[in-house]
Amino acid sequence: MTDSWSPDILAFAGPTRPVTAATPGLVWLPPAAAGDMLAAARRTPCTMVLIDGLMETRMPPLHKEILGVLAEGFRIIGAASMGALRAAELAPLGMLGVGHIFAAYRHGRLVADDEVAVLHAPAELGWRPLTEPMVDIRATLVAAVRDRVVPIATARTLRATALADNFRVRSWQRLLDQPTLDPLERAALLRWLPTGRVALKQADADAAIALARALAETPAPRLPPPPETAFLTRLRSFVDTGGAA
Repeated sequence: MTDSWSPDILAFAGPTRPVTAATPGLVWLPPAAAGDMLAAARRTPCTMVLIDGLMETRMPPLHKEILGVLAEGFRIIGAASMGALRAAELAPLGMLGVGHIFAAYRHGRLVADDEVAVLHAPAELGWRPLTEPMVDIRATLVAAVRDRVVPIATARTLRATALADNFRVRSWQRLLDQPTLDPLERAALLRWLPTGRVALKQADADAAIALARALAETPAPRLPPPPETAFLTRLRSFVDTGGAA
């Protein structure tokens, strides 16, 4: 590792922010698991953007892993999904957070990690989301009340129903199929959703990429390294022997 700086941006994304095309200076990487950020740090320090991370099939990026990468001179920006969770936890230690979801976690308005979780397709199908994140449902219901599509009482009932569901089954179709939903309100939502739905996670991801671009030319400070625990040492060894991509 050198003391030089690269203006490149490495972005870990998947279901939140579909990758549409290669962009000069911006390298899209799959959702991050434990060790992936350490593996990506085998290069000249630059800006990393953590948007999506794996939770069920592999361990997610670890807090000390992120602190170790910061200590190597990388800038790390988090937003939208796993990135918002980690940024809210590590903001006092040098990770940058951006967006509404990060702010909600940082200030305690959101506390559950399943607010941003979704069931998604594998890499071969582009990590396509198969369910709706709770944060997007919340934002969309607020917009529906504002646009007078449904009354606030109905929005609250739908929000409570979605909160009671597991993140693996949350969807607008499931909410619209609730037998207690007034047929006229169901029809109004069906007409409005195609244009009214709020993609809050994607908006926050785009804001993180915009911030990364704005800061890309400016080197990040090299922060103090975290304690080298036995677990972190094993993770480094795992990465060094090719265990993480």
